[in-house]
Amino acid sequence: MKPFRLTRLIVFVLGAVLLLVFNEFFLHNLRWFIGGLIVLYGSLGILALMLAKVKPIYEGQGFLFFSVEILLGLTTLCFIKEYATVCVIWAVWSILRESVELEEIVERELHPSLAVFSGIESVAVIVLSIMLMIEPGEHHAMIHSYLLAVELVLAALIPVINHRLMPEKKGRDELL
Repeated sequence: MKPFRLTRLIVFVLGAVLLLVFNEFFLHNLRWFIGGLIVLYGSLGILALMLAKVKPIYEGQGFLFFSVEILLGLTTLCFIKEYATVCVIWAVWSILRESVELEEIVERELHPSLAVFSGIESVAVIVLSIMLMIEPGEHHAMIHSYLLAVELVLAALIPVINHRLMPEKKGRDELL
């Protein structure tokens, strides 16, 4: 297992556990938590491109997507103060992230059994994200935070499992 993928697995699983244990704390500091998480995701994406020695790294949509993530996270951290606005940003970001996962399914980058599982998870996230956008508040944010804990674990586990099931396939998460 690549060191970056192993480190990501440990950090994301630890993050999921901390999110579950300190859920109320995270919900009361949602702006900092979500803004930081979005910056982290974007930064890890760009780091993965650099480690994969993609030349030039700014070619293709990956670099742009990760850069927009960092910009969105920094905007959330620096300028967004309303809880409801943070919820809407979180929901929109979740939908965008799921679009990338759905693209992996369509492009057949995932093993068929993982594709079904990932597809169901993506649809659930999108539906709950829409609910969070329609009614942004602490109740839906709490539900979304539990879902985020599951997503963190899956985001780190699926590439590892997929590599074991399809070692010859070099998908987007092969970088990670």
